[in-house]
Amino acid sequence: MALRKSTRTRRSAAKDDFEYGPWSFPRARVERREPRENSDPWPIIEVVSRVDANQVIVKWAGDWPNSVVDLRFNPELEKQLQANCCHPGVKVFKEEQLLFHDNDELALLKQGIFDNLNYRYTASVDEGHQRRVTVTVPFSENNFRALFLQQLSMPLCKELLEEHPLENCFSRQRAISLPYDKMEEMNTILGKNWDVRTFPTNTVCRVVQIDGVHISWGYKKRETFSHKECPRCNWEESSGSERPDSCTPKLFYFVGKAEMNFSFTRQRVHWEAADEA
Repeated sequence: MALRKSTRTRRSAAKDDFEYGPWSFPRARVERREPRENSDPWPIIEVVSRVDANQVIVKWAGDWPNSVVDLRFNPELEKQLQANCCHPGVKVFKEEQLLFHDNDELALLKQGIFDNLNYRYTASVDEGHQRRVTVTVPFSENNFRALFLQQLSMPLCKELLEEHPLENCFSRQRAISLPYDKMEEMNTILGKNWDVRTFPTNTVCRVVQIDGVHISWGYKKRETFSHKECPRCNWEESSGSERPDSCTPKLFYFVGKAEMNFSFTRQRVHWEAADEA
């Protein structure tokens, strides 16, 4: 009997022809992910308090508990804190922050005085280098009456108190020139050490009280001119008339806030214990 040839094919011994694509380790496992665009480099909401000179306790975003951050390893946070050290909302500097005064307008005046006590020439003689400066701040009539006219025992102040409303006190006859023997009254109004600013070195910038202070108050004159109806500015050659030789604009006055001018002499001298008594 003859044998039939089988129709079944023999399984090929050739290797699998499946092609594998390029492969690498997952990025999340072996590579550091860069911060997303416009995202914070650290999820810190606020700095709560200070542990020591180098460490602070921070509040994190989300449900993370508060923890300690070493500023020596986080220079960005240290720079941000130093840039906002005078911000009243930064809690970490609460113990180092000082207020100029409880009264807002007196605080502005003392702030202006402090900013001008920055004469940086070191004294070369006992008197030091001297220069007279003027601080100008908004100051209401009510506060000027209550804080200066009523508390300074000078005849001029008594006379000005009788005026209603109070007119400008810019002229020499109406401005207050407080002499040295009355400076204790100014110390009572502005508070302790209003007249001195200390520095990292052993020198200070101080108001020269022996020269007294000069105080003026009122509404500064501020003029502006409108040329909209000025004949000279609106002249046209076709008008047949000669162009005026000068402008005749309309005058207007800006009404601003009342201001106080506080003038004094400052000098840079050596530090004394009384400067921070």
